[in-house]
Amino acid sequence: MLKSIIVIGLLVLSTTILAQEAPEGMVLIPGTSFQMGIEEAELEELAEMGRDVPHMSMTHSRWWFGDEIPMHTVTLDSFFIDIREVTNSEYREFVDATDYNSQGEWEKHTGEGLEEYPVVSVTWADAAAYAAWAGKRLPAEAEWEYAARGGTDYRWFTWGNEPDPELANYRYWGESFLAGLGRMTGLRNLGTTPVASYPPNGYGLYDMLGNVSEWMEDDHRPYPAAPEAEDSYRQFGPWSDEDPNYNNKVIRGGSWETPNPVFMRITGRSGLPAETHRWDRGFRCVKNI
Repeated sequence: MLKSIIVIGLLVLSTTILAQEAPEGMVLIPGTSFQMGIEEAELEELAEMGRDVPHMSMTHSRWWFGDEIPMHTVTLDSFFIDIREVTNSEYREFVDATDYNSQGEWEKHTGEGLEEYPVVSVTWADAAAYAAWAGKRLPAEAEWEYAARGGTDYRWFTWGNEPDPELANYRYWGESFLAGLGRMTGLRNLGTTPVASYPPNGYGLYDMLGNVSEWMEDDHRPYPAAPEAEDSYRQFGPWSDEDPNYNNKVIRGGSWETPNPVFMRITGRSGLPAETHRWDRGFRCVKNI
């Protein structure tokens, strides 16, 4: 009897969550368990994918992508996530309302006609401050990775497992000699595009890959049960909890500056100091149920 009551209660709770109306500009991602990261054996596939990068090899693949190992089970509660990256106009509204003094240089990358472009050159603290003002927070990287898959079993990209420069805003170095020549001579545009310029994924989320890379809530640390940090894993270096100078936060999604699709994948991750800011880095927010 008690077991039946518990089951019914869980079903009612699940139905209630799914029936909740998402805040404007957000979608609901139902809670789940999923396999996050990659297996070590997949490094060979990534090395092959990255052959257009000069001298890409298994050594380089381990160097760049070793922080995605191992694949492990993660359980998530339901959450809401922004459909689009935060735009210049949205960030300006926050700054005007709060007189916030940004650590970054986001205003250098705004202007007439750029209102619907993603805000860039914001530090992790700048992004977190906006999120708190909006009643939201930055995504946990597990939330981001699951949402990026769009409810599919795709391993590498939001649209499938093969790269396609028509489906995301990235540089795609090495795609051909002529394309590289066009890029160098200015015949290919480089820079951000307005948010939602490319097709969404299965959850209706735009620019989860490309356009701007996105700040995550998490510190950049090895995954549980990861191989011990070593020199062959570029991503870490001195990552010990005892290191008082370590302040790297996770970056996800790649950007318009990404030189090859192997660096712009659903499972891809990197870490950068929280106080840094660049013209190819922005963010989106999530909200608890």
